Amino acid sequence: LAPDDGKLDSDGHGTQVAGIVLGVAPDARIVSLDIFRNQSGEEFAYDSDIIGAIDWVIANRAAYNIVAINLSLEGDFRYTSPCFSDVYATPIANARAAGILTAAASGNEADKSGIASPACVPAAISVGAVYSADFGTENWSICTDKVSYADRVVCFSNSASFLTLLAPGAEITAAGLTESGTSQAVPHVAGAIAVLRAARPGESLDFTVGRLTSTGVPILDVNGTATPRIDLLGAYNAGVRLTGRVS
Repeated sequence: LAPDDGKLDSDGHGTQVAGIVLGVAPDARIVSLDIFRNQSGEEFAYDSDIIGAIDWVIANRAAYNIVAINLSLEGDFRYTSPCFSDVYATPIANARAAGILTAAASGNEADKSGIASPACVPAAISVGAVYSADFGTENWSICTDKVSYADRVVCFSNSASFLTLLAPGAEITAAGLTESGTSQAVPHVAGAIAVLRAARPGESLDFTVGRLTSTGVPILDVNGTATPRIDLLGAYNAGVRLTGRVS
């Protein structure tokens, strides 16, 4: 956790991400942990602060009935295969062993062969972004989509053969703010996990992930990889027998 700077956090990225979670899972409760520091107007987070927050969540899981961690953040590098030795591999695996699933952003660099850390770690649920509707031509800082429509993968969304899920991440309005990114896709998945774990707390975590991956709508990206876009109603209603990728 970042040191307390004695200031209220800005009403921005984190507020909107929390709003998306609550839009998907209205009865959920949010535990908000500040991992960012501010120096000369620039915000950044140390790995140690993020890992400290994950450890806090594990230690306080029972007290707050925590079932999901939302990591709408990314490191500077992308990985073309699962990053078993990444600094986040053990903390996120520990969270999973404690009964907590971690959803993390694939990143926004338009890399279609690799995803960012911590999404790349094997125990994480990595999430890329699709459009939520038709917004016409979209000019992003790193790429341009000449057309956009619901379920089209956004050009900036990092992808890889081992990407777990897709979710709406472009032109998302929540908590009075409209933002776009894989950061906005992740809380759709975290909220979905909260719904599924509340409905069926006795199921294994692998089964919960299997519900999402097996019932999701396959969406083809420009790299030829088809990744399931979450269908929460389908996942909720799925029978006992499931097939598909289990993260």
